[in-house]
Amino acid sequence: MKQLVQCYKHPSQWLNSPPGLGDFIRGTCHLYELSQTYGFELLVDMHQSGFSRYFSSDSALVIAHPAQHVASAAEYFVDHGSFLRDLMMFLRDNTHRLYITTNLGAWNRPTLPPITKLYMMRLLRFQPIMFKQITELIGLNYYNVISIRCGDEFYDRPNQSIPANYLTLVLNLIQKHVLPIATQPIVVTSDSFELKQFLARQFGFKVLPHRSEHGAFNDNIEPVALDLCLLAHSKFNFHINLWASWWSGFSHFTSLIHDIPSVNFRAPLFIPEAINFEHLNSSETSIKP
Repeated sequence: MKQLVQCYKHPSQWLNSPPGLGDFIRGTCHLYELSQTYGFELLVDMHQSGFSRYFSSDSALVIAHPAQHVASAAEYFVDHGSFLRDLMMFLRDNTHRLYITTNLGAWNRPTLPPITKLYMMRLLRFQPIMFKQITELIGLNYYNVISIRCGDEFYDRPNQSIPANYLTLVLNLIQKHVLPIATQPIVVTSDSFELKQFLARQFGFKVLPHRSEHGAFNDNIEPVALDLCLLAHSKFNFHINLWASWWSGFSHFTSLIHDIPSVNFRAPLFIPEAINFEHLNSSETSIKP
């Protein structure tokens, strides 16, 4: 059987702008579904990135390949049509294995098939110490998460102040839509450390003490894995995207994979969009399968 390897490279290996881990997760979901349609085996290699040490993934799915193969994996993050054409060529030729990396697929899927969720849970199975570390840091076993994406510029300038319009918007969303339906104590995470700390002081939310990132931007990847583990073990997730009009692969697809009820708020309208959850006010938008 032909094998396609979805690779997550070391930060120094990317030819284009490094993707986020959410891009990788979303792309892997869709690649697995293509594998079921076209009959190839999907393998995953995260070893060069270092993420693999935070997961106890099924060894049948995750294999460490030669570094040069991972580094040379073709990057398909804009022209997905090119990837599909290349995939069809690969399936017809005599090559046994193809190394690629992609975020292929729709960002606004309200559901995933059970077999896709099962594959991803086998892949993204956290080391037990990860959740233990989280519960010790926040003092909670049961919680809800607010995940707030401010924009990629917060990776480059992590100490910049939060614009006043961001603060006003986030405060309004939390007061109107989050606090009334949160069922557990709230943990907040954000690519803006300053916003995370401000909301913790303002509302008494719990936080993990690190500066959060969601991509392959440097070698400090443990915060990324901890944030993903935090979301994966939550009882309810709220996802706020202040800078773009899409649902985050990092937070939204994590909720889908683990069947966690969630609500998305995204620029520019910030209308609450419920996923796997039916109890928003009738005047609000609920996304149904």
